[in-house]
Amino acid sequence: MVDVELVEVPSEVVARVRARVPLQDMTTFFGAAFEQVMKAVPEAGGTISGPPFGWYHGMPTDTVAVSAGFPVAGDVHVPDGGVVVEERPGGRAAVTVHVGPYDTMEATYAVVSAWLAEHSLQAREDMWEEYLSEPTGDPSTWRTRIVMPLR
Repeated sequence: MVDVELVEVPSEVVARVRARVPLQDMTTFFGAAFEQVMKAVPEAGGTISGPPFGWYHGMPTDTVAVSAGFPVAGDVHVPDGGVVVEERPGGRAAVTVHVGPYDTMEATYAVVSAWLAEHSLQAREDMWEEYLSEPTGDPSTWRTRIVMPLR
């Protein structure tokens, strides 16, 4: 069962790498981007302050515009090199937690989309996933928070 909540999501300072990625290359992109951000943030005087995320900038087709990174704290000034520090806007959002492997998240997204339609709400063009558990061990226990900000 998927529970969807309407919540106020705060804006958050994040460090991220952005690219347009073919869908079949997402795992490789995320791994490289997370590693790049994890290296750059401490070198820039900051700390990672939350779980890794994938921030999607529009609907995917055979490729997707996506950022991958982490929330950060401190006075983080990352030198040019692909990692950008910015404030990700908050606001009202439909939020749920998907439990299970990543390849089954499509069903959770369908539930959230139906919930939005039922409540006459429209999502913004962007949305993000926060990876709350390591993708190791039993995939049926993996937890991913899905955040769909509203217009």
